[in-house]
Amino acid sequence: MNTNLRSVDLNLLTVFDAILQEGSLSAAGDALGMTQPAVSNAVSRLRITFADELFLRNRYGMSPTPRAQALAEPVREALGILQNVFDPAGDFDPTNTVRCFKLAIGDYGELVLLPRLLKLFSRYGGNLSVETLPALSADSLAKVRQGQVDFYFDYKPPKYEQLEHALLGNEEAVVIARKDHPMYKRKLSQQDYLDAHHIVLMRNHRQTLMERIWDEQPVRRKIMAEVMQYAAMPELVTQSDCLATVPRGMAEYYARLHPISIHPLPFEFDSVPVYIIWHRAFERDKGHAWLKQILLGYAAIHGTGREPADGAPGPGATSGQGIHRAVSPPIG
Repeated sequence: MNTNLRSVDLNLLTVFDAILQEGSLSAAGDALGMTQPAVSNAVSRLRITFADELFLRNRYGMSPTPRAQALAEPVREALGILQNVFDPAGDFDPTNTVRCFKLAIGDYGELVLLPRLLKLFSRYGGNLSVETLPALSADSLAKVRQGQVDFYFDYKPPKYEQLEHALLGNEEAVVIARKDHPMYKRKLSQQDYLDAHHIVLMRNHRQTLMERIWDEQPVRRKIMAEVMQYAAMPELVTQSDCLATVPRGMAEYYARLHPISIHPLPFEFDSVPVYIIWHRAFERDKGHAWLKQILLGYAAIHGTGREPADGAPGPGATSGQGIHRAVSPPIG
């Protein structure tokens, strides 16, 4: 059946996209500057237009039907094309734009990356905001595939055709221990490591970086505690004789806050590439491109104590070629 576009209100597509992004009618209304009754009315019209319920109520808000999920990518791409039609040459203006970016970066990203972003957003008047989601989770990955998350961090390139990626850098694993532990005032040996008790992250549906390392080794650690987040590890290490194996970026961050020492892992391992991943529907989104260059810029200067002069890369900024270190995602 051919639909006459003259009979379709294309403004409904922005409502459809906002509900997908926000997960509820009230949040979508806030993002669009519409009342909830107006959003509800738009949903009713969308259901008629597409002959489908599109969104079903759940305990958290609204969940998309299979038909809505199938529409997510083409609708996002269509809106991007229309945006370029009406603003073909304009740049993203962070000062006068109200937008919430969604990042699947986990607890480590919240501690290390988020403060930098909030500092930058504050310079532009506070109209920009960010919402974080767990990294390496099935739910977050599904939202990336539906175009509902701006960026997702992983140590593997995406295997889905609709997802794009760029290399942030390479991360290595190190060992942390309490600073005053007599055993670890010398070089940490393999036997020291195997004799010690360890604090580890709980496994989720994905094999994490640390699990990947140990699956490649014919040794097994003595595990004393499994925790949900990296944030618990430094305090537990300082209060015990346990070790924890973590990404170097995280270890360096916590060494500034806790009396811990950092040691090379006493086994041979290659560093692991870290990728930033996004849906190709964002390719024409100038705000998305703006934030991507900022993230790549932070990766390039990570560990130097410097920031770009104006907090963002210039017009000629490139992607992450030549980056050796990364703003580490929670990959352990």
